Formats: sequence, structure tokens, C-alpha cells
Amino acid sequence: MGETNRKLFVLDTNILLHEPFAIFSFQEHDVVIPMTVLEELDRIKDSKRDVARDARIAIRTLEDLFREATPDQISEGIPFSKEINASGSISILADYELQESIKAFADDKAGDNRILNAVLYLQNKRAPREVVLITKDINMRLRAKGAGVRFVEDYQTDQLIDDIQYLTKGFQQLEGSFWDGIDNVESKSLGGKTLHTLARAPFEPTFLNQYVIDEESDFAARVEEIETETITLRDLSRERLMNRRAWDITPKNIYQGMAIDALLDPDIDLVILTGAAGSGKTLLAMAAALEQTIERKQFDKIIVTRNTPDIGESIGFLPGTEEEKMLPWLAAVTDTLEALHK
Repeated sequence: MGETNRKLFVLDTNILLHEPFAIFSFQEHDVVIPMTVLEELDRIKDSKRDVARDARIAIRTLEDLFREATPDQISEGIPFSKEINASGSISILADYELQESIKAFADDKAGDNRILNAVLYLQNKRAPREVVLITKDINMRLRAKGAGVRFVEDYQTDQLIDDIQYLTKGFQQLEGSFWDGIDNVESKSLGGKTLHTLARAPFEPTFLNQYVIDEESDFAARVEEIETETITLRDLSRERLMNRRAWDITPKNIYQGMAIDALLDPDIDLVILTGAAGSGKTLLAMAAALEQTIERKQFDKIIVTRNTPDIGESIGFLPGTEEEKMLPWLAAVTDTLEALHK
């Protein structure tokens, strides 16, 4: 583990519980698993918590890697791959042998302190190599920085995008009046639709089905087609968007109007809505689903899926039938359905 161009990643327990195969995300570098992490995984694997299965998978993954390794090899690090050119390696650090530099203030943080001690030990021993602590625990990241750990990061390999500000909004709002900034346009009517073909450059970055609105006029449109030099906009008008109706629900603002328009369009296969709590994402989606399934008979069935994270304390095992067990998790959906049927 002497190469300075490779980083040395120390993984916290919560990383392996969050993603049991996380070790394979760092194959071009060296991964260190502190003994404390294995001890915590061992305690969790026999518990009745939801993460027990992830703990068992992580343990089995490590066992497969170290099956034929000797104790010395495990301490020194074994390559992720049997290939001669394999760059990365994984090792286990017996951190209980280290001289403690951070004292435990509470019993429940003793494991965290031992992991921090291990990181500081490696940081000093492996200098000038980068030793990076990877943890999902925000407080652990703060404590690590305070203890003198130079590099602390969150595990983001499984995230499609790290900040919602980089996600396209699905619409672009132009300053002033739309037509004031247009020099050349070719307009035509086709099957009841008014289409405008314009130069693409002023609208970059642009995407199919992206909405275009302005600040001052009644203009609203959606990108229908994108060519190398031009784009074609379908003229919708703000008034028409605000009068879209789904299951007797009408939009309160232009953003909800664009959402309803997209949800009710059979040519758009997938609509993703983002917004603050209470902005109408579930309500609009359910209203559009009911409208198209019951009123228009376009579909036979509505399927609502929802993840079931605990908010605060775990609600534990619920009595009753499968339907009764699921009711607390489906409250957002059932409440929305009740509101739509008033």
C-alpha cells in the first residue's frame, strides 16, 4: 500500500449497511475496513432491524474476498481482482490494538471513536497519501473534521445526481415578452396544433417536452422537436394551461398547469414532479390517473408505489391483515383519494 497516487478509503459501518457492495466502488484505490466495523456488523446481523439483511450480505461479501487469504495478507491488503495489474486492494485494520487518541465520552459512541482513531493512525502512518473517511453520518463527519481528519466524504456513488439544482426544471422562463426576442420564425398548423420552428441557440440547454414560458405575455409552449440548428415549439398559451382540468382539479399556478398538461398527455410516457411538500405532486398525479383511467378509459388499472421510510421512531410490527398493516404507509395516497372524492 505504498503508492501515493492511490487514495486510501476507510469505510464506516453505515456505508456497508446502506450499500453492502460499496467496497467495489473503490476498486482503483485501497479500501480499509476497521475491525470495529466488523464487530458492529456482527451485532446488527442477528438483530430484528431492517438492516440486518444488509449486514449479512456485507459480511458474506467480505468473507468471499478474504476466504483464501492469510492473516498477514488480510492486514497488508489483498487485491480486489486476481489479475496481475489489479490496482486496488482491501484490508482489515485491527483498530483495537491502536493507542487511543480520542476518548469515548459515551458508550454508544465508543465504536465511532475507535474508527476515528484508526483514520488518524493511518493518516499519520501513510502520509503523504490521502486517507479518506467515508461515512453517511453527518455528525461523524463533523467529529472527524474536529478530530483532525483531513479528508471526510459522504458516499454518493449510488446517487444519480448530487444536487437537485443541477436537475433540469422541465421548463425555462424567458425575460420580458417571448416574441420580442424572436427574429425569424416559421409557424404552421397541423392537426389542430400550432407549431413554431425557431433557432435553437437562444433556448440552450433545451430538451424534448420542456416547457417555455415568459414573464410578461400569455405565451406558453412545449418543445416538440429538436434539430441540429432549430427547435419546434408547440404553442399552448398560458390561459389554456391554466384551464386544464383533471378529475375536477384545476391548477393554482402555471407550474401546476404545466404538470397537469404533461400528466394528461398520452405521448409522454414518464413524468417526474419535484417540489416542496404540499405543492400538489401527489394530488395532481392521482387526479390525472383517475381522469385517464375512469373518465377516459385509457387505462385499466392505477398502480401507486411508495417507499416506506420510518419518520422518527419505528412503528414496529402492525397487527391485522396485510391491508391493515399497509394503511399507515399508504395514508398519503388514501388521504389524497378522499380529498379528490369530496
